[in-house]
Amino acid sequence: MTEAAEKLKPVLAALSPGDQAALAKYLLELIDPGEPGLTQEEWEEAWVEEIDRRLADLDSGKDPGVPAEEVFRRLREKYGS
Repeated sequence: MTEAAEKLKPVLAALSPGDQAALAKYLLELIDPGEPGLTQEEWEEAWVEEIDRRLADLDSGKDPGVPAEEVFRRLREKYGS
């Protein structure tokens, strides 16, 4: 990392989480502008559709899910107590 970037670290760390997120988004778009992003409303609609799809899969039995006890057991095995 360059000296200029290192000097920015404490300034950036002092920003609010919202400002940090906005700045991170800005920097990522500088690196890879790609296609125009989704609007907030489009993101929310996409998430609602995904949640509805997952719930339908659970309700139909297509996806049986994983019991919480199993999830927690796996996490304990992977990350300890």
